[in-house]
Amino acid sequence: MNRNKKESATATHRVDGRLHLIHHVRDAAGNRITTVTGPLKVEFRIEDFCQLVAGACVMALPVALTEEVWNLGASLSTGRTLLILAVSIFTLAGFIWGLFYGKRIGEYKGHFFKRVLSAYVVTFMVALLLLFLFDKAPLDDLRVALTRTVLVAFPASFAASAMDFLK
Repeated sequence: MNRNKKESATATHRVDGRLHLIHHVRDAAGNRITTVTGPLKVEFRIEDFCQLVAGACVMALPVALTEEVWNLGASLSTGRTLLILAVSIFTLAGFIWGLFYGKRIGEYKGHFFKRVLSAYVVTFMVALLLLFLFDKAPLDDLRVALTRTVLVAFPASFAASAMDFLK
């Protein structure tokens, strides 16, 4: 038997009201060698909302100002728009799963769906607001306005989730 063998145990605990991952590394005799802690970002909080808004603005602003989005938004069919919306949400879900949840998805399934839905809705609303402010989301043609918003929200949702992950 190798006496230098290390064992580790992982648990979650609340520290100041937030979930943290506590990782204890022990030697073969059971003595604790080190303890590593880090925030476990599986719960959706108001700080996450603010980070989503900031991240969505970072990417939505330059995309919303491109003529390609305006032209594509006016010519894209409703079926293609819905397909882009579905691909966007499923890709975002995979992105969020990889960044925040991984193997813990079973424990935090409700939080996962809430984070995916929140990330897309916040990003969609930021994109719609920016397009409206630049007079590119016409209220008299909702199909064009929503298509342009879906196109802008697609890349912006990834920037929003990445910004949310940073802190």
